[in-house]
Amino acid sequence: MANSNKNPADEKTEKTVAKTENNSKMLYDFTKQGKGKWRIQNDVVMGGRSESQLKMTDENEALFTGRVSLENNGGFCSIHQTNEQEPFIINAESDAFILNLKGDGKDYNFRIRTPNGRHSYAATFSTKNNGDWESITIPFKSMQATYRGEVVNVPNYNGENVVEMQILIGNKKEEDFEILVKSIAVN
Repeated sequence: MANSNKNPADEKTEKTVAKTENNSKMLYDFTKQGKGKWRIQNDVVMGGRSESQLKMTDENEALFTGRVSLENNGGFCSIHQTNEQEPFIINAESDAFILNLKGDGKDYNFRIRTPNGRHSYAATFSTKNNGDWESITIPFKSMQATYRGEVVNVPNYNGENVVEMQILIGNKKEEDFEILVKSIAVN
């Protein structure tokens, strides 16, 4: 007989924890949370001509597609979510981000911002184009401090809480892209 005193919220949490890899902590799960506050930010904010879209698939995966243009000094497309009021809490034991995605063989940049300072922390990662889901591991120590794409003289990311996450493509060439994202976690 089922335990009728069990809290449904606890059951959902147990399932989420069970599905994360190697005792990782889920930060954002598109398959459960949908598009949420994630939005597009392209080079048009600086006069560029790149275009992109963020849509949810029938399987509840985030589909980020578009075309990067170098026209008018452009060159990037991105999706990001800002959460200033309720930062993502990063455990002291964590040492890497884990992105669960299906790539297109291109390089992307993962960026995060903390409540401390105007700079971001960024790391570039490569994707495969074989139709399989990938777990991309980005060690905290590999994430350099940057401001507007330029490296700044600040130590690499050390595990502070996160107020913004971003996935960006900007490989200094015109190209179409398509990437599916399921989730972002920390180990």
